[in-house]
Amino acid sequence: MPWDTIIGQERAKRTLRTALAGGRMPHAWLFTGIEGVGKDAAAIAVATYLRCERPGPDATPCGVCHGCTSTASLQNANVRFVFALPSGKSEDTRSDAPMLKLSDAEISQIQDQIARKATDPYHNISIPRAQQIKISSVREVRRDISMSATETGWRVIIVSEAHQMGNEAANAFLKTLEEPASRVVLILTSSSRERLLPTILSRCQEVRFESLNESEIAEALVERHKSDRTSAALLAKLSGGSYSRAVEMMSGDLAQVRFDVITFLRAALKRSPIAVHAEVERLTAAPDRPRLEQTLALLQLWLRDAIALRVGASEDFVVNRDQIEDLQSFNRKFGGASVPQLILLVEDSIRAIRSNAQIPLVFIVLAMRLAEVCYRPS
Repeated sequence: MPWDTIIGQERAKRTLRTALAGGRMPHAWLFTGIEGVGKDAAAIAVATYLRCERPGPDATPCGVCHGCTSTASLQNANVRFVFALPSGKSEDTRSDAPMLKLSDAEISQIQDQIARKATDPYHNISIPRAQQIKISSVREVRRDISMSATETGWRVIIVSEAHQMGNEAANAFLKTLEEPASRVVLILTSSSRERLLPTILSRCQEVRFESLNESEIAEALVERHKSDRTSAALLAKLSGGSYSRAVEMMSGDLAQVRFDVITFLRAALKRSPIAVHAEVERLTAAPDRPRLEQTLALLQLWLRDAIALRVGASEDFVVNRDQIEDLQSFNRKFGGASVPQLILLVEDSIRAIRSNAQIPLVFIVLAMRLAEVCYRPS
């Protein structure tokens, strides 16, 4: 069932299902919240119910009819999914269809992204050179709405990340909002509400999607991606409340990043300039800022685990449970060090990386400061 694909978000789901079951739908909804919390998944769930041929109570679609299966696969003729597309060579945005001037390779990429979105509604569609929702896409929506439907029932327009509409496209879409058509529901989703025109905001009923909590994300990673619970807990803490961000990090080499945390800390606490420089050189050979931020964030979690063990917390509260021996060894050797101060030093380094500071210098300075705190007489 499509509602089951949505992780958490009980309040938002209750709001939507109550409106659908009671027939009290606005002509335009706006789903807002950070990226990866289920806005598109909810939009597809709403569309599936509206296209269902045998809907049940409490806005439950049957899940097996043509309307349900074709909508869930984003192949229903009366459900249009609009998103950013690249511009084609010599494209005339006023007259050409959105994909008319795209190459076969680009069309293949788009089809692949749609298929992946249908399989996983949390998938973030990513197409090279696709930075805006084109005005030609909006005009195509307006033409579709003005024509007779190919099938009876509701028509649904989903505009994913609607803030990606440029001014011309946004103003064209505004006309669609101002002239609502019968049996047509518009659903806009956005992770940057502030970038939408105030006139668009005022014409939509907003439903806020909250950031997911760590347990919701971790459980979903275990159930949907067969992640082990230690990795799932780590990813959930690093995700910032976004399930799709956790999945993206999961596709990277988390084991290597966790190894980097330990080796960097060990090099720093040796108080050997040669060891520190060798480790920093290895870490920063490919200056991938997001990955290095992730390394430092994991170092913060590791240090928090050290605090938890110091105050007698159960090992169940420790994220890095497979590194208990290293954590206990750190606490025995540096029991007098202020771990909260170490965490603040790491936070300062994360901010420095985000401020475009020289990465090797950031890590060298951090190593020196970590050693200074750990070896400071208590």
